[in-house]
This record gives sequence, structure tokens and C-alpha cells, in this order.
Amino acid sequence: MKGGAIVLSVVVPVYNEQEVLPEFHRRLSGVLDSLPIVAEIIYVNDGSRDLTLEQLHRLKDLDGRVTLIDLSRNFGKEIA
Repeated sequence: MKGGAIVLSVVVPVYNEQEVLPEFHRRLSGVLDSLPIVAEIIYVNDGSRDLTLEQLHRLKDLDGRVTLIDLSRNFGKEIA
């Protein structure tokens, strides 16, 4: 059933997650790859001050399922 319309959107708010983001994405991708559905991953950068945004751009370049939303400042995970 892979291919076609997206049936699952995973929204992930992130703030200063440069240390854990690569491993988190690897694990999340492994789970999504095991499912017989089409999924997308929407990362919402909540005004990170470390290298999180740069890492998100790299992930987006490497993984076509990734969408990136970059908030101008830290609004808190509830808003993100």
C-alpha cells in the first residue's frame, strides 16, 4: 500500500534537540518504514538556538517524507 495519498502525519515539535534529533529520526523512520502506509513527518522547530534547524534541513534533504516548519521564536510545545 506504499505510494499514494498520505494517511499518517507525525507532527514533532523540537526545541534545542541537536543531540538527539538524528537518533530520534532514525528510530521514527524505522517504525514508519515497517508500516504498510504512506506517512509524512512534520518537524516544527520552536525557535531553537542550537544547530537543530541545520540538522532539520539536512534531514529534509535526505528524507522526502520530512516537512519543516520554523517558528521565529520559542512559543512553547503547545503552540508548536
